[in-house]
Amino acid sequence: MKSKLLAGIFVLVLMVGGYFALQTVREESARERVEWDTTVESVVRTIEEAIEANGFVHPRYSTDVRSEVSARIEKILVEPGAMVERGQALLELDRAALEQEFIEAQRNHQAEQLRLERTQREFNRLERLSHRGIIEQQEFQNSEIELRLAEIQLQVQEARLQRVQEDLNRTTIRAPQSGVVADLDVNEGQVIVGAGSVNEGTRLMTVHDLSELYVRLEVNELDIGQIDLESLTRVSFGVLDGYSVPGHVSRIHPFAYNRDNIRVFRVDVAFEAGERTVRPGISATVRIVARRVEDVVAVNLSAVFTEEGERVVYLVGGNGELERRTVEVGVNDTQWVEIVSGLEAGETVSLVRPRAFAGG
Repeated sequence: MKSKLLAGIFVLVLMVGGYFALQTVREESARERVEWDTTVESVVRTIEEAIEANGFVHPRYSTDVRSEVSARIEKILVEPGAMVERGQALLELDRAALEQEFIEAQRNHQAEQLRLERTQREFNRLERLSHRGIIEQQEFQNSEIELRLAEIQLQVQEARLQRVQEDLNRTTIRAPQSGVVADLDVNEGQVIVGAGSVNEGTRLMTVHDLSELYVRLEVNELDIGQIDLESLTRVSFGVLDGYSVPGHVSRIHPFAYNRDNIRVFRVDVAFEAGERTVRPGISATVRIVARRVEDVVAVNLSAVFTEEGERVVYLVGGNGELERRTVEVGVNDTQWVEIVSGLEAGETVSLVRPRAFAGG
């Protein structure tokens, strides 16, 4: 009776063990089928190996607007962020003091004109008398000097009148270039200092020319050798719903510097804003094409494995058999890699390493 019980237990253990072994085989077979289903064909395509970096937008040309005369601001005609054209009026200065000075300059000019006319008549009279020998030569020469002095004094008053007239014209501050107004930090009623020979004067605002902008990047020293002035670039702006425009490398700064213990170079990428208004100061992402190949055989990066220092793929034959094949790779992007040799277009490869070759 006891032997029969032991025999029954033994049979039960065998059945349970066989069940779990069968389940393991089924699971292994299922995983194998998943691997066999995970395949892809090699294709012919264009691949670009690119460097991506982030930076901020800067205007290529910016001009600080300053007054050439000292006066009180009477009226500001623009708002920060306004688009202006070259020559457009930006603000008006108080003209009262200059208008009074202009009237005074006009009167002084008229007085010098009259004085010159009188001196000219006296000179003409003495010149006639001198020819007749009635007066001494010295008296005539003195009258000639007086005439020259009167002429010079009139020129001085003419210059002063012209200067005051120009200062009056300068009370209307105009845009030095087309662009957008920024840094408008003055107020109506504020007294400003004009730019002179010993000071820069009060900065009224800045006008940024938006016709050409650039992004300043910091590129790792390991990548800088792949960039030149002919490199293709694309500039995109996340805040503008992914809007992007073509650009070009306008400058590669010659010296590196430390940024978070990494040696980097400044690279400027210029671009035109195009249809959308791109404001200075916003962030941008620049994609610089380092290398580009066209019409090459390529596969997904996941299909290429590194084994014993070699790059290999696993070719899937028509009968389902696997072949381990060594390949030479070239340019790659984030998804595709160029196959220089070892694979033809249209061949099917596995995206996972088969277990049969796992120890290879």
